[in-house]
Formats: sequence, structure tokens, C-alpha cells
Amino acid sequence: MNYVLLVSHGTVAAAMHETLNAFFLGDRKDLLHASIEEGMSPDEYVLQLKQVLAVVGKEDTLTVLADLMGGSPLTYASYVISTMGLSERTQYLCGMNLPMIMEVLDKTIMNPAFESNGFLQDIRNTIRPFVLPAISECIQEELI
Repeated sequence: MNYVLLVSHGTVAAAMHETLNAFFLGDRKDLLHASIEEGMSPDEYVLQLKQVLAVVGKEDTLTVLADLMGGSPLTYASYVISTMGLSERTQYLCGMNLPMIMEVLDKTIMNPAFESNGFLQDIRNTIRPFVLPAISECIQEELI
């Protein structure tokens, strides 16, 4: 199986996981999360990561999406992943949003050997400013 692990400060990863389950994807066994919440010690977070990653087997791959490059959640996750012998089958992406997570899940299902290089360019192309139409344009459309 190809797993996707969301890691973050606070409850960002948990909230994204919950939102994806509730509104878009249903309960997916390949989507995991771990968060360093306020007051949690590094040892508690490492234990949480080990428990969450216990489902990843020797034939499985892992894609980690982190809220911040170089942040504690990613640093500790990469440490735990290496101690579990999963580094060779893991890739890391920093920065995450709901469309990006959905796209990664889709890519990993379609292609177990998913490589993030081309994917990153695709994601960059989806980032655009949202410009609200002028009120007069909205009223004009309603009249048509």
C-alpha cells in the first residue's frame, strides 16, 4: 500500500485528515496523521508517530506532507521513519493544503512508484489568485 502521512504543529494535520474523511474521501486507510500539539513533549510525539506508522509494512511506500520545512513535526517524523527503516521508500513534501493532499492520494493509488518531481510543477500551476467579480458583473449575469 502507498501511505500518506500528514504532520503538523497544532491540529492542522488532524483537521485536514478529518475534513478529507468527512467531505471528500471517506475513511481512507492510506491517510495517516500525527501532530505536535501544545504541551506535548518530543517523546510523546515520537511515540505517536511510531504508533501511527506501525501499519506501514516492508513492501509499502510513504509520502509525508508537512506544514513547515524544517519544523519539529517533520524533523521528528524523518527521524522516526529512518529508525524504522522506511527512508528508502519515503518521500517528503513541505507545505500542504486539501487539494494537494487529494492529488497526492490520487497519484499514489495510480502509481506506486509515484515521484514528486513532476507533481510539484503540476501543483505550482494550480496556485492562482482568486479575484471577485465586480458587483455590476454579478447583477448583469443574473439579468441574463
